[in-house]
Amino acid sequence: MRSAREISKSGYYHLVIRGVNKQNIFYEDADRIYFKFLMKKIGKKYKMRYHAYVLMDNHVHLLVEDSDKKLSKFMQDLCSIYARYFNKKYDRIGHLYQDRFASEIIENNRYLVVVCRYILLNPEKAGMCKASLYKWSSYHSYKSPKRSLCRKMIPGLIGSLQEFYKYISEENNDECLEIGLRPSEKMERNIEIVKKILGRENPIIDPSMPKNRIIELIRKIKESGLSINNISRITGIGRYLVQQA
Repeated sequence: MRSAREISKSGYYHLVIRGVNKQNIFYEDADRIYFKFLMKKIGKKYKMRYHAYVLMDNHVHLLVEDSDKKLSKFMQDLCSIYARYFNKKYDRIGHLYQDRFASEIIENNRYLVVVCRYILLNPEKAGMCKASLYKWSSYHSYKSPKRSLCRKMIPGLIGSLQEFYKYISEENNDECLEIGLRPSEKMERNIEIVKKILGRENPIIDPSMPKNRIIELIRKIKESGLSINNISRITGIGRYLVQQA
């Protein structure tokens, strides 16, 4: 029997959605773009405010403020609509997510900024790249002059933007809602293989590069024996382009 979800008095929650058996829930940029579209559309419907997010390959972290006490309905809509899109696009059936979404309540500003840092540093903790280089998070939203999906309140809790980014980069042992999402030792070895082949610390391949250059790099990586799924997860290049290379 499922336990009742804890309710936050402040309205702040740290949420995690993860793929079943740690499988990818995003294969290419278009998937993440669609998920962000749903975040905006469904968030508006339920008056949900975002304060931080990161879209990894097989999981998502959200830091939200539920001003209308409709968290469960919001997540049900967000997850079910995206799952239908994903299953139709990739011709699959069955569950996309591992159980229901995980959540923890946040009742003070101190922990609020800790969770924000934890979320933004996910790409670094996964051994993928620096937080500032990962484009599928709210890392750069706080300094953008334009209105963005993510609110810009948290940096003010630290002080200036400069102080906020300094805080994010500080060494830490934050453990927020840990549910076994870190890469396995095998995946960490695979990431190191890709870094060595590319000759740099960032294993992500810029999708805006000329297609023939991307294919050239992918072919080199495929020679190492890594699977198509692993190459796609590590480099950020869509599974189908990896398959074609």
